Amino acid sequence: MRCDGEQLTVQGEAAAGQTRCVYGVDGVVCLATTSYDGQPTATTPAGNCWRQRLAAHHLFDETPLSSDPMAEAPDSRRMAPAPTNIGALPEEILLRVMSYLPTREAVHTCLVSPYWRDLWRSVPCINVSIMEFKDDDYEDDFEREVAFKRFVNHFLMLRNPVPLVEFRLTYSMSDDDRSDSDDANDWISHALQWNARVVKVVNQHEPLEIDHEVFTSSFLKRLHISSADLFPGFFSQLQTGCPALEYLFLFDCLIMDHEIFSMTLKVLILSKQIAFSDQASISAPSLIYLSIEGDIQSGRLPVLKSMASLETASALISGAITDCDADAIRQFLGGLSNVTSLDFRYRDQKLTMEKNFQWCPRFSKLVNLTLNRSCVHAEFYALIVFLQNSPNVKKLTLKLNQVCVLGHIGYASAITGELEDRSFTCEQLQIVKIKCSETSEMLPRVTQFLHARGVRPDQMRINRRN
Repeated sequence: MRCDGEQLTVQGEAAAGQTRCVYGVDGVVCLATTSYDGQPTATTPAGNCWRQRLAAHHLFDETPLSSDPMAEAPDSRRMAPAPTNIGALPEEILLRVMSYLPTREAVHTCLVSPYWRDLWRSVPCINVSIMEFKDDDYEDDFEREVAFKRFVNHFLMLRNPVPLVEFRLTYSMSDDDRSDSDDANDWISHALQWNARVVKVVNQHEPLEIDHEVFTSSFLKRLHISSADLFPGFFSQLQTGCPALEYLFLFDCLIMDHEIFSMTLKVLILSKQIAFSDQASISAPSLIYLSIEGDIQSGRLPVLKSMASLETASALISGAITDCDADAIRQFLGGLSNVTSLDFRYRDQKLTMEKNFQWCPRFSKLVNLTLNRSCVHAEFYALIVFLQNSPNVKKLTLKLNQVCVLGHIGYASAITGELEDRSFTCEQLQIVKIKCSETSEMLPRVTQFLHARGVRPDQMRINRRN
């Protein structure tokens, strides 16, 4: 059987008078009945078959209407079929198990048995992905996208009115068609209307144009967005429209707001290529974890304000920042001065600090410190400055294998400068982890430097990788 476009046809052999449930190209279940001469008696439009299913008890059965699995068995052998292990589980547990399935596969479970016929309609997690349609026989990407949209729209229309726990969308924007963004925004809005606590939108190719007005929910706690344009007003809408939001993950997004402000966020992750239309400020009094892991495509580093609750920070400063100087780093690190754990990596051009310039703040609460190769370069200048300002560090991690040589300019990434006083005291230091390659030329120099400063060999943990 095959469903081409909106019309269902029957192919192959089928039992006379048998009603079968089959899938169309858009993944929607359709109804077909075969006559006693083996030919289809009718074809059912795919768009209407779901409504017929609501009134037809046998719609999802693969067996004839009058079929009884035990009807042809001798009376002496007839017995009630034993339930399978999974079928004996309570519906609440079955729905939870089905929540881990992609939505298209969850719909397929309607063919397991009559009991499973409508379970998919109440699954509390939706996971729709255009990648599930990549192996289907479509003429081009446009036809695949149309089938995907049709499936999602049908599914959302037919699911039961039950609250959602999570909504995951994997989408593909192949061109600048505004309607593609409109569809995605409608789906996100639907999920939030049904109280989704987690929303994850993974987009590919062209950026998705997010309509921030859809973000109105007192239930949303976690939001993931990748490859999208976030227009002015996005963060103010999150602040007023989503008072329970605690976790925000942005991947490869253009942020057009100049101020990122939130009283509720506890985790903020900016990953891969994050572009600001201008220098931005980040203010989040409740923030506990901050990660800026990608290329910040902006003129200057963002200004960090009101980070009193911040405990853990991970920052990568790369060559995408066109105006990164000593003062910008001083201001940026100043916003992180209260953290207990800091992972700082510098992968920009060689930066020479002026003598006696106080670019590094006092990290009085810092316990775990991670630095990359650029801070160990040039007579350990940056490493010494960090340790001089981190008297309570207990664990130090040095990543010597992360090298960044800007070949088009011809210099190695490094923070350098002169120090009159190269001494430091880390009485709390307990362990030093060194990550490097098997052939690292810096390792002997680093271990010698640490040993001369009182770090014992048994305190060093060296992890060599190719």
